Amino acid sequence: MLQLYRSDCSGSDTDDSGSDDYEQISKAMSLFRSNQNNVFATALIAAKYYMTYLDKNEARTPAQSGFAWTMEMLASEKMFRMSATLLYQLHDLLVSTYGLQSSFHMNSIESLAMFLVVCGHGMSNSALHGIFKHSGETISQKFEDVLICLVSMSEHYIRPIDPNFPTTHSRITNDRRMMPHFKDCIGALDGTHISATPLPNDLIRYIGRSDKSTQNVLAIVDFDMRFTYAFIGQPGSMHDTNVLFHALKNDHDKFPHPPKGMHGWILFFFILFSNYFTCTS
Repeated sequence: MLQLYRSDCSGSDTDDSGSDDYEQISKAMSLFRSNQNNVFATALIAAKYYMTYLDKNEARTPAQSGFAWTMEMLASEKMFRMSATLLYQLHDLLVSTYGLQSSFHMNSIESLAMFLVVCGHGMSNSALHGIFKHSGETISQKFEDVLICLVSMSEHYIRPIDPNFPTTHSRITNDRRMMPHFKDCIGALDGTHISATPLPNDLIRYIGRSDKSTQNVLAIVDFDMRFTYAFIGQPGSMHDTNVLFHALKNDHDKFPHPPKGMHGWILFFFILFSNYFTCTS
């Protein structure tokens, strides 16, 4: 019996050692698989980084650079919708006052020319790539840089010379047909529609009478044909009256108002909407 007991004890010891070995092997295999997955993930990240940033085609050498094209097109006022003199004046103003800068790959005057081409002719990013020989990302970034500068400039130029309108304009005082009936009139406004590319969820709101997606533009000018106010971005399906009252509500401080005590406010709107209601009726 003693001998049997000892053999049973040795058998149990063998089982315990075998289970310990199995646990160690399982842990080792689990650690090996974890390390293998980490190595595989690292290799994928390294391969993606290499293909994205390092494995590039050789840089092309265009026959004509974007700056050279800009200099060539300055002789034509149709391409930039302004003369070369005016373009240089606008460029110098944006650079000196509103922070337009050149970069390593693009001159500031080339950036402005690219912006004017887009606004004047509605060219796409891919079309600009064929002209200026820059990547789509660079074109988008430079367009945004010029746009930010022009928005800052508009705050100083699209506004009344004197928001109090203390005097009647000479075009009214010197015209017997208008004086004194329109002595309190401070300007005229009108609206138009420009093409827009809204998000798919908002597309219906931007489709108006033209059956195309557009946005409303409301503008006010004084008697010197200077823009004193602009309100842009309302959906094309919005009625002109709603656009006007939306501008009055949201831009009350910027919207040009006649001086206090003058009844030009009624004349102001009467001139603007009489033609509209005549046409619609």
